Amino acid sequence: QPAAPTAAPAPAEPAPPANTPTPEPPAAAGAVNAGPCGGDDGCKFKIRGGPTKRSNGGGELKFQLFFIHSGVDGGQPQGDYRLGIEKDGQLITRFADATSIALNRNDGPMGAYNYEAKINASELPGGSVAGAYFFWVLDGNRERDSEVFRLDLAPDEGEVWIEFDQG
Repeated sequence: QPAAPTAAPAPAEPAPPANTPTPEPPAAAGAVNAGPCGGDDGCKFKIRGGPTKRSNGGGELKFQLFFIHSGVDGGQPQGDYRLGIEKDGQLITRFADATSIALNRNDGPMGAYNYEAKINASELPGGSVAGAYFFWVLDGNRERDSEVFRLDLAPDEGEVWIEFDQG
């Protein structure tokens, strides 16, 4: 007598790989030009104040930044630091070419600063200040010295103030 038909066995679920580490997100998530942290001391700068945004009509993008070391004289202004910033994957070199001034403190409408740089909106990718920006601190060797941060600006928010602390 023929054997009764049997159901085909269900395919076995593949076992998950043992001890497979989850890949870490890229250090510069969203930023194409940031590169790794430089030097032997890692990314020192952290945001201590801001970002504070202010309307200026949107005709230009201006950054006033204060680079300090809170462990020296209660917040000594630090020199030769810059801002790496990109929009739509394009590095805006004007901000990396300006540098902070050591031991210098200017009082601005949003806070103290020792770095100021600006660019006409027409020179920005998309021709407007509106959009998503990725930015990071660059040291005197133009190596990244902070994490990568994101900043979203509305069409009229053309002034930005941030305090960075390496202490």
